[in-house]
Amino acid sequence: MHFVLSILFPTSSTLSRLICSTRTVFYLKMESALKPPEIVRGITELDKKLFEKKIKVTCLNLTGIKMSAILPLVKKYLLKLDNLKPIQHNNEDITIWLNPQRIKEWSNFPAEVQNALQDLSVNKSNLITKEYLLKYENFTAEDMFRAVLPTDTEGMSSFTKVGHIVHVNLREHLLPYKNVIGEILFDKVPGCRSVVNKINMIDNTYRNFTMELLKGDNDMLTTVKENNCLFKFDFSTVYWNSRLCTEHERIVKKLKPDDVFFDVFAGVGPFSIPSAKKKSYVYANDLNPESFNWLNYNAKANKIDDKYFKSFNKDGRDFIKQDIKKRLPACLQNNQNVYITMNLPAMAVEFLDSFLGLYEDNSLPEFAIPPTIFVYCFAKGEDYISIARNLVTASFGFDATDKITDIFRVRTVSSQKEMMRVTIRLDRDILVGNVSSCKRKLESGLESKNKKYHVEGESFIIKMGKNKKKSNNVFKVVGAKSLKLKAKAKAVKTNLKNLNIKNKNKVTEIDKALVQLEDKVRQTIVPEKKSTVKNASKLPTVNNEKILGNTEKIQRNNGTLGQHASINKTDV
Repeated sequence: MHFVLSILFPTSSTLSRLICSTRTVFYLKMESALKPPEIVRGITELDKKLFEKKIKVTCLNLTGIKMSAILPLVKKYLLKLDNLKPIQHNNEDITIWLNPQRIKEWSNFPAEVQNALQDLSVNKSNLITKEYLLKYENFTAEDMFRAVLPTDTEGMSSFTKVGHIVHVNLREHLLPYKNVIGEILFDKVPGCRSVVNKINMIDNTYRNFTMELLKGDNDMLTTVKENNCLFKFDFSTVYWNSRLCTEHERIVKKLKPDDVFFDVFAGVGPFSIPSAKKKSYVYANDLNPESFNWLNYNAKANKIDDKYFKSFNKDGRDFIKQDIKKRLPACLQNNQNVYITMNLPAMAVEFLDSFLGLYEDNSLPEFAIPPTIFVYCFAKGEDYISIARNLVTASFGFDATDKITDIFRVRTVSSQKEMMRVTIRLDRDILVGNVSSCKRKLESGLESKNKKYHVEGESFIIKMGKNKKKSNNVFKVVGAKSLKLKAKAKAVKTNLKNLNIKNKNKVTEIDKALVQLEDKVRQTIVPEKKSTVKNASKLPTVNNEKILGNTEKIQRNNGTLGQHASINKTDV
């Protein structure tokens, strides 16, 4: 009854809500008028005829009027569709197709536009309605994906173009629609000759992946232009990511002529080739033989002088311990700027410990300009800055926070996953393994409750917070005999001692508090015995049972804390 009355006799608020609802329905209807028909929802094989539908479009029909005067007034109201020219000439007649979402009638033009058009002898009599047949060719790939794919799941979010190849990474729920997706991309992406889908993770040694061809030619040999260089490679056998183009450019811009650049995981050369072209001295390495071959091919194709470019086909750790170790001292003596890039986000941080103790102290000359490392990693979680910092610190085995000069988010890979670049100052302490002078704040600096370290196959966990437990593996590490393991073990031992001291201080503070509380209890109980019943009614009485209960509770807590603290009372 209330609903009926509100419709028959609407209040101002009810009326405004009805008007807003009507406008919303109108605009949604107009929006859907330019979208593919609902009949295409859920199709798994492409039928272009299903995308056809007729719409009514408002047009301006003009004769003998200069377009140069009209166009600035109506430009933002034009109907913009693929394969449709909104301004069509037929001898002296001109038809201007207007967007039906914005112009339905003459009054939809703003007053100032109406006046300006009328000054040019154009009025509402020039406005006509025409029928237009929307076809498959008129829709964008994004419009068609939204129309075809299910609405209750994540849709087709993105794709990457590598030369003539369009590369997608379809989630499992989109696999039934892969043929439609492949055909739409093949038709709609300019220059596309092949559409491929990645069907496994990049988890092998050479960082390539298995692909399936969705549409087009099975030709994976492609060429990409980036940073004024041409890169040719077989996309099926090497790793390439066009989304890193801007990051490649950022790093290359940092280099100047005569700087030294070590590329530990060079791939086909997106960092190395442009750097060598700037006459920086480049040492590029990649383990994948195919990447190594294309790296050398691209160096020659871009006319890189051999004086500035040398390539290697080794494991990254061997490249650091052999080739970087061999060349770095001379670069430091010459006061050259040295940059080391490690672009292998899935595991690059695991190679950082190769720099720890790379030299004996007396074999490394004094230097004023420390090398700079750019190491890339994936941070999975909300606090990606802390996660990236912790990955680097865990790899070094000590708190390397003061060695980190910058943490930069390169791009978003997926929900809760970021690609990060951590910049590290490679100072003397790291190079000679002098970790005793580095700050060790494992319980606070790592900003994480559980940290896992690996030493020659043995792993151990330090748990921060409640329920601290010893691990037998800790003592294996502390009892290590080699110098390198002792350096890492020393950090663990110092951490345990710090925890021991911290807990002992807490126990001492609680003991003092208990003594003070016992004195107060005695002082309170003695006067109570001497007081008379008459005075007892005027002063608050002391509840002896409550005090004793609280004392026992504190003692129990003290005992519990002592159990936690007792873990560290033994001098490791």
